[in-house]
Amino acid sequence: MSEETLIKYLEFLKTECLRHSNDKIITDDEINQLKIEIKLFINNINNLLSSEEIKQEIVKIDFNLNEENHNHQKYRWLNIIGGSKGKEFKQQENRKQRFLKLYNDLDTSLFKIKSIL
Repeated sequence: MSEETLIKYLEFLKTECLRHSNDKIITDDEINQLKIEIKLFINNINNLLSSEEIKQEIVKIDFNLNEENHNHQKYRWLNIIGGSKGKEFKQQENRKQRFLKLYNDLDTSLFKIKSIL
């Protein structure tokens, strides 16, 4: 993978995270599609990138898209009041927070990688 391709791929992942976090509803399908892209990206990095310094920077990115434990305590009262609506709202807020965290991680790593190159 060339340096230019690496930067474009990171920009793409960053844009996708921001786009999904701005959606009103983040579906399981959107999460699965992004997981596939991330898996392809990681495979390409491991196989085609030669710079260990850049690989170490990419390893620092938390690509875990499971929304558990993100924003966990904040909306607990909605489960009592809203029932299933509260659970859905909490799930969507957790997903949005997860995507925003990944966006921020990608943005920081992209800046560091550009400075390395």
